[in-house]
Amino acid sequence: MITNEQTVIQAEAEIEGLKQAYMEHLNPIVIKIHEHEEVPSLQDLLICQKLGAKYFNFIESFVGNSGLLGAHANGKWVTGFAETCCSVLKAFVVHVNFLRSHTDTLKGALEQPDTAAYANMQRMVKEYLPKEQWQALEELFKNNSLPIAGFEYAGANDLNETPKWQLVTGLVIGVLFALIILLSAIFIPSPTPTQFFVFRGVFAVSLAAIAAIIPGLLNVESRFQQFSIKATGAIAVFVIVWMLNPPALFGS
Repeated sequence: MITNEQTVIQAEAEIEGLKQAYMEHLNPIVIKIHEHEEVPSLQDLLICQKLGAKYFNFIESFVGNSGLLGAHANGKWVTGFAETCCSVLKAFVVHVNFLRSHTDTLKGALEQPDTAAYANMQRMVKEYLPKEQWQALEELFKNNSLPIAGFEYAGANDLNETPKWQLVTGLVIGVLFALIILLSAIFIPSPTPTQFFVFRGVFAVSLAAIAAIIPGLLNVESRFQQFSIKATGAIAVFVIVWMLNPPALFGS
């Protein structure tokens, strides 16, 4: 079974391989242009466009998946990769301008980036690199009429995983309160209205604390006197226990 760390390493190796394939095709073309003033053929430009897109798109996709692989938990790695993304985005500007300079040869075959192109890499750079660094890159994209969606719009926040200590605390409190109410019911079989009010409240809190660590979502909607109550999750459990009075249902 491949671990997340191994998947990240494999992806990084794939990125390097795609970069090498792109550069190996591009370098001879550039040499011909500068040393022999030869105009690249349509086939050379199309292959260059294809290899470049494959390279840049793979990195963009990897950035989108890197959070799922847990790579962002490593501060040094994520900072280093943000710096890599910065370099890649600069290389993308050069790539686009190179192809644009041969528009006459490409004619209608020149692919234009869409409005959200490489937004993941842009967000990565903006989130983990100094402000002046990503702002300079954003300005570079603006000056070259390239999309800047990732610089302008932040992605949705990640769902925060509940710390284990909170889960354990909720379970301990819930079980402890439930035991207290159980013992109270045994030793005080006929509580006063005030005692019953307190018992039911504590019991509702205990079950809600236990329900908070159980996966899933519970929705409840209730009308109590003149109030309408809507709740989800642990609060829904509290509402159910608090609103429902089993002894009263049986006339006791």
